[in-house]
Amino acid sequence: MLKICIIYGGNSVEHEISIISANSILNNLNRKNYKISGIFISKKGEFKEAKIVCSKKGIKFSPTRKDVIFSIGKKNPILVKELANKERKINVDVFIPMVHGTGGEDGSIQGLIKLLDKPYVGSNVTSSAVCIDKIITKRIFQNLGIRTTNFIEINKYDWKTSKSKLNNLVYSKIKIPCFVKAANLGSSIGVYKTKTKKDLSKNINKAFKFAEKIIVEEAVMNPNEIEVSILGNNKLKVSRPGLVVPSSEFYDYNAKYIDGKSTIEIPWEKIRKNPSIEKEIKKNAMLAYKSIGCSGMARIDFLYGETKNTKSKKLYASEINTIPGFTSISMYPKLMKNVGISYEKLLNELILFAIEKFKEEKKLSTKFI
Repeated sequence: MLKICIIYGGNSVEHEISIISANSILNNLNRKNYKISGIFISKKGEFKEAKIVCSKKGIKFSPTRKDVIFSIGKKNPILVKELANKERKINVDVFIPMVHGTGGEDGSIQGLIKLLDKPYVGSNVTSSAVCIDKIITKRIFQNLGIRTTNFIEINKYDWKTSKSKLNNLVYSKIKIPCFVKAANLGSSIGVYKTKTKKDLSKNINKAFKFAEKIIVEEAVMNPNEIEVSILGNNKLKVSRPGLVVPSSEFYDYNAKYIDGKSTIEIPWEKIRKNPSIEKEIKKNAMLAYKSIGCSGMARIDFLYGETKNTKSKKLYASEINTIPGFTSISMYPKLMKNVGISYEKLLNELILFAIEKFKEEKKLSTKFI
């Protein structure tokens, strides 16, 4: 029986979503095949053992006060600190990192698990760090010839010293309306639609509360928000594109997780009449996934519409999510279910891909002579 450990929580603003995703995975893993444990990361960054308890909606993780200690380089590197200074070992065969945003989706957790010399679900340190950075991701899109919206990068120092110059650059290159985004967060946190010049500086200052650098990108007018899921390491399984119809002006945090009024269309109806769009979406999604070196899973987001600079409807690559949401309403598992991969089967395959990737990496030589 494989021993699976789900790491969740974290000290990012996506902490609560991570908890929901972790509990959803817990309820969909077949406990006849796996022995499951949990490690909770508090908002203070403390690692605590999480126990499985019963609830009205099934089972869920409940954090304890017991510290989890990692001993790098040892055969059994994970310990739980019990009372009276006693320590208990946790045996883990595969980790499932489900820490969304900073500290988890940026390669940090992946780096820790790599030092523990254990397999883990999802992309490696480098790919995770690249994909969480919206600026780097969009530059890679451009280098690959994948269309993405025009954008400029602003860091805190430049904003403090050249505010007027940067505002004028936005007006001329990006144009209003536009989107102001924290460069390295997900779940639409730190994202502000800017409709007037008056709001630009205000929204930039808001975004800087969440990140050291931000991105200002042109708005796609009344866009179709399209998502596609990818599963695998080398031989990829790609879902059909799905459409998100947000309950608000764009797919913000409230529309994603709070009000429950957003709707989805799987597959996107438009591709039935225009299959070339689906072909373009899948081609670009796989190209980006492979070029950045993603593995295991990712959800790639696109926008379809026109901008003030184009005046005609086109497809724009938006971002890559290496730890997509796994809640009951999340698009990643729903898109995969549409192509015949149930939630349980999806988790089984992700675990197998993690082991496959780990074994391949172990074949690499660590000696030069």
